[in-house]
Amino acid sequence: MQRYECIGKDRALGRHLAAIDGFLNHAANINLLDLSDDQKIWLLYVEAHDEPGAYLIYDRTAARIDPLAAVSNALVGVVFAPTKVVAYKSRDGVDLWGYLTNGVAPGEAIRPLIVLPHGGPEARDSSGFDREVQFLASRGYQVFRPNFRGGSGFGRAFTEAGYRQWGRRMQDDVTDGLKHLVDTGAADRARVCIMGASYGGYAALAGATLTPDLYKCVIAIAGVSDLPEMLESERFDEGRGSMAYAYWVKAIGDPSTDRAALKAASPRRQAAAARAPVLLLHGDDDGIVPVQQARMMKRALTEAGRSVKLVEYKDEGHSPFLWEEENLIAYLREIETFLAQHLPVNAPPAATPPPP
Repeated sequence: MQRYECIGKDRALGRHLAAIDGFLNHAANINLLDLSDDQKIWLLYVEAHDEPGAYLIYDRTAARIDPLAAVSNALVGVVFAPTKVVAYKSRDGVDLWGYLTNGVAPGEAIRPLIVLPHGGPEARDSSGFDREVQFLASRGYQVFRPNFRGGSGFGRAFTEAGYRQWGRRMQDDVTDGLKHLVDTGAADRARVCIMGASYGGYAALAGATLTPDLYKCVIAIAGVSDLPEMLESERFDEGRGSMAYAYWVKAIGDPSTDRAALKAASPRRQAAAARAPVLLLHGDDDGIVPVQQARMMKRALTEAGRSVKLVEYKDEGHSPFLWEEENLIAYLREIETFLAQHLPVNAPPAATPPPP
């Protein structure tokens, strides 16, 4: 399991960190939050894919760990779905990997799969606890989170390999991860949906329109649907000469010279190609991806005669898990209902169609 690891430069400190890591079975992300003035008492925060987080006290002199508090008392003792690393190669031969949660054991019936690309895109998925992933797993789904080029945490070259590759190389890396799961018998290609937020929402909509044969349903949360319009919005908000606008031109493309490629990679402009039903979820006060991106996508899909539903959340911003509790619960119920309708867990596996 890929995870974060603290290594002390001081040998004595390193021995204690190694002992703590061993005590936690080499399975947790360990964060040293604070120390007493004499550095003998440590405050630790630990989490893992199946541990929602806890605070511990480490007594350096006694070499003893005592629990202090759990992030959520309601989750203490709950058994969460396991996660494993899945390694695969991109179509151009690059070694990639992602996390598969609630995967099936040998001889077990294959559960439907949700492909969940991360946001950012200069971000990455990790081995820590993910509430949304465990929510989906608790409903019976496998969840696959690929770490695709354009993400962070794997060196500058890996990030820059995704520049100006929205809908192309970055999307191919997501698709190739799904193909690997299908080819190895871990997933049924007739029972797959794609879901994501922010850049992941864009990737979900790109999945719907650029690879429409792959997915039975699509959920886009605060997703970008039109690249030229998004760049124009950023230019208007930040200014043509701003560092923010310069970054997005470098990462996505120049609307002056790359307009044709940007349109081709914009799900809104390719809405007629979509086949799967689409659920759009967006806070109407989103200051990062304007809600207009969702409204434009809904209009385009409706005009193309495709199945689409847009739910807006009043006065909410970009990240659902920072919303008011009432809206967060409504958001999760919307996802649960949509998946139950379009990707039912207990439905018999369909006959697998030939590869596209």
